[in-house]
Amino acid sequence: MNLYEAIGSRHSVRKYSDREVPERLRAQILAYFEKTSRLNDRIRTELEILDNTKKKAEVKGLWKTDAPYYLAFYSEPEEGFERNAGYIMEQLILYMTVKGLGTCYLGGSRVKQTVKNGKRLVMIAAFGWPEGKLYRESPLAKRLPLNELCVFKEEAGEQIKTVLKAARLAPSAFNAQPWRFIVYSDRIYVFAKKSRFPLNASEAMKDFSIGIMLSHIMLAAEELWMELQTVTEEQFAAKVYKNGDYVATLSLH
Repeated sequence: MNLYEAIGSRHSVRKYSDREVPERLRAQILAYFEKTSRLNDRIRTELEILDNTKKKAEVKGLWKTDAPYYLAFYSEPEEGFERNAGYIMEQLILYMTVKGLGTCYLGGSRVKQTVKNGKRLVMIAAFGWPEGKLYRESPLAKRLPLNELCVFKEEAGEQIKTVLKAARLAPSAFNAQPWRFIVYSDRIYVFAKKSRFPLNASEAMKDFSIGIMLSHIMLAAEELWMELQTVTEEQFAAKVYKNGDYVATLSLH
């Protein structure tokens, strides 16, 4: 299984065994973090693994999941850092899925150290060996169908549809799927749905989720040997839309 294949089978794991994740595998996770693709490689980021096998990790939050280990992701608070964080962290989550580990994003959870080396805590994820099933079949994922996420302006080929299917499976805060697509035969216009109650925390989680979705598109394009170019077109970025905000234009060849 590779990262693209893990997109279809990964799900949130909320129950874990007490079995230790070997130090070697934890080191591999940290090493893989350094190799991940970035939306903006000028934003400095940092990853920490918190050992909770002795129940001493100070992780708190309304939706906290008890786990033997946690990932804590930190980033410089530069423009677009939440989206960049989601893009990077989903690659890590899928890498861990490939390695047989269960994972669960813990939006809204916190650790004692919320700032590290000038970087702000963005997200925590629980992980460990799952107690129960690690994988699920992609048809069981509770997601909107493509015809509700996309407006097809031209006939899309099978490769574009495959990329969109990967985007559709992206996890998001409260499973809100805050993305919509306008699709042509060789490009996709990505929009973020406007929040009904735009609070700072919800906007940050939406941006993080958008980053996760974009990482799925990147991985699908790589799997299909397609060239993916991501640009921000000023004429679209400057416009005000009733139901959403323009994110980017993705050209695929």
